[in-house]
Amino acid sequence: MAIEFIEGKSFADYSANIMLRSAVEKQLETVVVLRLVRHIPVVLLLAVLPMSPTLAQSGSAAGTPEALALPVSDLGSIYYMGSFSSEQDLLAPSGICGAFGLVGGRPIPLPEAIGKSSPSLCEIVVDRVAGSREFGPDESLSGPYKITSDSKDRVMVADRNSVHIFDFTRRRHSSIACGPGERLQSPAGLAVDGHDQLYITDAQLRAILVYDPNGKFRRYIGNRKGERLFERPAGIAVDQASGNIYVADPPRNIVVKLDADGSILAKIGTGVSGKGAGEFAAPTDVVLRGQELFVLDAENFRIQVFDLAGHFRASIRPESMGPSVAFSVDSRGRIYLDGPLDTVLVFERDGRLLYRFGYTGTGSRSRSVLSAIWIDSSDRIYVADAGNNRVQSFQWGVKHGPELPRP
Repeated sequence: MAIEFIEGKSFADYSANIMLRSAVEKQLETVVVLRLVRHIPVVLLLAVLPMSPTLAQSGSAAGTPEALALPVSDLGSIYYMGSFSSEQDLLAPSGICGAFGLVGGRPIPLPEAIGKSSPSLCEIVVDRVAGSREFGPDESLSGPYKITSDSKDRVMVADRNSVHIFDFTRRRHSSIACGPGERLQSPAGLAVDGHDQLYITDAQLRAILVYDPNGKFRRYIGNRKGERLFERPAGIAVDQASGNIYVADPPRNIVVKLDADGSILAKIGTGVSGKGAGEFAAPTDVVLRGQELFVLDAENFRIQVFDLAGHFRASIRPESMGPSVAFSVDSRGRIYLDGPLDTVLVFERDGRLLYRFGYTGTGSRSRSVLSAIWIDSSDRIYVADAGNNRVQSFQWGVKHGPELPRP
């Protein structure tokens, strides 16, 4: 069944109508539109999602479900690790914030976190210690829409104004400004290599910008002998071992594989929209896990899997998958996508829905816009909420205890 967006137009038509706007505004607006599309038929979508007798559901005061979590026996329970939205969250870690910041906090089982409203426990503690103050655009998140992290547990977040670097271990924050007059114009994807260098795809410049671990610009990738390598680069992933780079280019319907110097090694896809194995219709994001490359084939509503050389391995069609903008894969090959009512849907490799979790409801939750999912090397889950200008973190713990893989 075809899924319509606005007045019967496809995603490609919609993208064409807003081509003249900035890439950042376009990305955020697309996220919002896809969310609205989901909310219209949400009753039908929820009706077809598989449910389990073991589904744990908690309700709001009005009886409206606010969180859904379907635990898996070998993973245990999911824990809420906290959220962050500004440099403020690095100043005095405590409570929920401490759990996220790895200093003196405790993880909270997801059902216990339900009902907590903004400001968070972390924000209240910090206000008392440091005093409330306004934070500038280079210090706080504004519509975050991409996330990655490095080997030092630093978290990088792209938003409307900057690429933020949150260092929770050393309690430091820095940022790379973007926009008119800046070297970086419109960040579209984030990745790090084995040396913790940060790679940022820039949709407006049609290039990749590379920064060292201290945030100093190193070089551009994307123009070889006068020929541009990309039309509008989006999602990016870097192989930690080889340094090879994989970039999704939606308008050209390909994924470009480059070596560490930026030379083209392969082009995955035919270059025209198609539905066959190894063909794409607007590939928007890529994830590397082990020896496999996962590609979000957006307009075909599927995930395609390739080996690192670009050879096709599998096509995965998650149950009831709709238009998705947030996508990640954990160490076991399970696929995470955004779902109805801004929930996170988790699928097995064969496309079966395993569980879903997230929030819906009133107050700050009614403004939620799930815009990105990132899963780090220890399977900690980061979820960007562009509507509430924050990133939330979750992690699976042992079934019968609060112990976590990484405190």
